[in-house]
Amino acid sequence: MTRRRQLGALIAAAVLTLLTACTTPAVNEPAAQATDAPVVQPEPTSTPTPSPTPAAAAPVEVDPTIYTDEYVPGVNFGVAGGQVNCQINEAWGDPAVAAWGCAVFQGQTWRWEDTAFAQYCAQFEEGGCRNGLVVRGSEPPTPRRNTDADFGGYPATHLLAAGERITVGTVSCEPLGDGVYCEDTSSGHGFELSPAMIEAW
Repeated sequence: MTRRRQLGALIAAAVLTLLTACTTPAVNEPAAQATDAPVVQPEPTSTPTPSPTPAAAAPVEVDPTIYTDEYVPGVNFGVAGGQVNCQINEAWGDPAVAAWGCAVFQGQTWRWEDTAFAQYCAQFEEGGCRNGLVVRGSEPPTPRRNTDADFGGYPATHLLAAGERITVGTVSCEPLGDGVYCEDTSSGHGFELSPAMIEAW
């Protein structure tokens, strides 16, 4: 009987030891890290959309009948405070041929010898080419000559303001900086003229 009790006691002790070992938490086992935490994504940087450049306003057409003078034929006007003066004749000489032109009235700094007209003007005596350009009919612009008393040779009574345009037939002119831009939409010829520059096409 005593042996059975001892054997039973040993078995009970062994079972108790096993149960204790199974239920005791491991001391050195690292804690599991959470994997379900939300990942914070950086907010995307938005690129500002550039605002569109406003389109340039169309020139305001003026009434050419206002820009007349009883002593000078055709339509007469100046730009840039009268530094450049112009004249448009619907019929000049030949009634079927319109003529128009402009001249620098004051402050001219360009010289004919520095322009595309240098060779043309060299054939005349000094002063043969004057201070502007003239267009006759569908011909390209030519230098204003001593014989061209008109086409900007007189102080203008009326001035075109910036943003205005005057049109006679197919010829239109408008202020451009301190000068003028004129073109015939029928022939495609025209010019830019100011005290500091001259360009024709």
